[in-house]
Amino acid sequence: MTIEPHSCVWADAKRLTNAAQEIGRDWKNSPYYDAAERGMERRWREMIWPFLTSDAAAGIDFSTTVELAAGHGRNSAKLLPLASKLHLVDINQENILFLRKRFGDDPRIEYHINNGYAFPCLEDHTVSFVYSFDSMVHFDSDVVRSYLREFRRILIPLGQAFAHHSNYVRNPGGDLHSNPAWRNFMSQELFAHYAYKEGLSIIRQKQIDWKCDGTFIDCFTLLVSSDC
Repeated sequence: MTIEPHSCVWADAKRLTNAAQEIGRDWKNSPYYDAAERGMERRWREMIWPFLTSDAAAGIDFSTTVELAAGHGRNSAKLLPLASKLHLVDINQENILFLRKRFGDDPRIEYHINNGYAFPCLEDHTVSFVYSFDSMVHFDSDVVRSYLREFRRILIPLGQAFAHHSNYVRNPGGDLHSNPAWRNFMSQELFAHYAYKEGLSIIRQKQIDWKCDGTFIDCFTLLVSSDC
């Protein structure tokens, strides 16, 4: 039997869609957002901003920023003062409606509902920085790699991306809801491998000391697109 190429593409898209929607359903009007909002100032001040700015030679261009899985906008509020254009992307219409209510018609912001694994709303090489905190930790590994491919596509030459992802490898193939803090299967090394495969380079990585059973279940990675 001959399998047509377009059939493989369709099957791959369906698989990614299912994986993305399975996770996305957990974050429709989630009560977690209110609790996380209260701790955002400390997270930004003590963890995120020091990581982003620890290397002055690799200064980030925030001018056109994309926030992936923006949720209810606690990270968006930190990014908005830094960006000339801020694209807020989320798989859930409920979250986009919340963001519109929170930020209104600010001309710097564009709102996008996406499919959970790509940025069809964004053109090639038009973004200077991609940001994702506290969302990719839950993504299926295939979805993570799909987004890395998309980072490479939308970033300008030498554009950068910040990803907060899982570093939990104890339950391959299992249900993430059985894992600590709903971390999906991923590691610092596997993420770096995927990034290199998709044409991105690692600036730095740092395992985060939110320990569970003696392990570091999270990781920060800062990536850069090639200059060509």
